[in-house]
Amino acid sequence: MRDLAGQSRPLADLKGKRGIVIVFWAGWSDRSVEELKRLDAASADLAAHGVTVAAVNVDRFSPDEGDAKELRDLIDRLHPRVTVLVDRGLELFHAYGVVTVPSTAVVDERGRLSYFLYGYSHEQREALFDAIDATAGIARLHAAPAANAAVVPAALRRLQLGRLQLQQGHADAARSSFELASQADARFADPLVELAALAIDAADRASARELLDRAAAIDARSGAVRRERARLSAIDASAAARPLPEAQDALTDLSKRDDAAAAGYLGYLLWAAGDAAQAERAFERAQAISDVDPRACIAGERAGAAAAWSAMTRYRRQVAAAGR
Repeated sequence: MRDLAGQSRPLADLKGKRGIVIVFWAGWSDRSVEELKRLDAASADLAAHGVTVAAVNVDRFSPDEGDAKELRDLIDRLHPRVTVLVDRGLELFHAYGVVTVPSTAVVDERGRLSYFLYGYSHEQREALFDAIDATAGIARLHAAPAANAAVVPAALRRLQLGRLQLQQGHADAARSSFELASQADARFADPLVELAALAIDAADRASARELLDRAAAIDARSGAVRRERARLSAIDASAAARPLPEAQDALTDLSKRDDAAAAGYLGYLLWAAGDAAQAERAFERAQAISDVDPRACIAGERAGAAAAWSAMTRYRRQVAAAGR
């Protein structure tokens, strides 16, 4: 391999004490650039654990000076910290049996291929980063850490994957991702809240209460726990024809703390109760936080509790991936 200055850079010299991640990428591939950015962002932490990252560009079989300038311009825009190499003749590309771009090889401390990924789909990428963590020896389990301790990286990745799946309408896949996130870090409350929200969506209020109680035991100050408990309380109160002051108070407070879903929930409750003016203010607040208009979820609907509960589910899923 050669670097952008044309200097020879053997991969063996670049490998860290625990291994190296080699990403085969191309400037014309949006997913290549996306993966390169994520690996670059993780590179300092990986290096601290003895794993380096090499970005092998495979744009051209035999790049000319114009191609080289185009690549340098792209690198100037991206400013990666990882080592960028050029695979002239695509020798390494073929040696690793690459058939799609991007592709990623994880090589361990003994120089053995421990993991290989073709492509970079949402589902695949999390398995890739799990494999990288394993090579780096990054711990996945910890014994009874404090509630504010750092979350296991794999748990965060699975949580965000689940939120993306939820946003795209794949509730079953999202549930599986949230369960994996909770398994990866038993002291992480957010996956339990997401599972509770799915239980509420499915009208399984008993499971929702149990999951929210578990989440609250981990993080008693969680705004997300308060939000979903308020939604559950509102549904219970509506079913029993009781007033909703406590739920409304909690959602009002959370909306002031930039919780878009809470502001949306509040708007739907007020809309169902016939308070159009207050509902409009809550909807405006939700849209200001998330850039997603909650009114779209009730367009053409007649005001009522059933329509409000359905709208809450749809809106929460739309804003889920942004964590808002």
